[in-house]
Amino acid sequence: MKNITLLPGWALAPQNMQPLREALLERLSDINVDILPLPAIQLSSLETDLSSLAQRIKPGVLIGWSLGGMLAVQLHRRFPEHFGQVATLAANACFVARKSWAAAMSTETFKAFYNDYREAPEKTLKRFGLLVAQGSADARQLAKQLAWDNQDPEQRLHGLAVLGMLDNRVALSKPTQPMLHCLGAQDALLPEAAAQDLAMLHEGSRVAIHSHASHALPLEQPLWLAEEIAGWLERQHA
Repeated sequence: MKNITLLPGWALAPQNMQPLREALLERLSDINVDILPLPAIQLSSLETDLSSLAQRIKPGVLIGWSLGGMLAVQLHRRFPEHFGQVATLAANACFVARKSWAAAMSTETFKAFYNDYREAPEKTLKRFGLLVAQGSADARQLAKQLAWDNQDPEQRLHGLAVLGMLDNRVALSKPTQPMLHCLGAQDALLPEAAAQDLAMLHEGSRVAIHSHASHALPLEQPLWLAEEIAGWLERQHA
């Protein structure tokens, strides 16, 4: 039996991944699908935090949404024997733009969001939910469906700092096995140009784009994601 583990995004609860879990169980046979919450992580203890997370995950396929996808890539780099196959959902190589990675959120925008969350966490989280759903055909209703994790504002702030710091370009360019990257063309948090840049990092990895989807892919397009993931896994074992 193949184990698949789903990791949600920053501040997002595991239940947001349930539609994708159900779609994967429907599409694939002989699999076990777990959903794990993102742990409290911080820059000063990131190596330890990642090792602790790895110990909680059954070896197999890792599928992560946004920050969860970026952490899945980090786990693949450190423990390729356990997490050889990784799929990312609405996840960039760098969430915040770098000198040689322009297709990302600007440093100024990220710093403003970080400071806003520190000063007014609940208000900023509500605004974040609207950004996650922006681009969907029914963005307001989709934003209402989002469920938040149980971390306190300080823990989330540490996680936000990790999101802003992570740079997965090297890990994505040298995976042990080709990866799958699923993106929404209407994503308000990830520039559309990132798709081409991600594809150029590793020619063997696949980039799939849903032309009408937002950042909330697991809630908005679970059937499409399940089909993409299933096809990718089946091709690797053909």
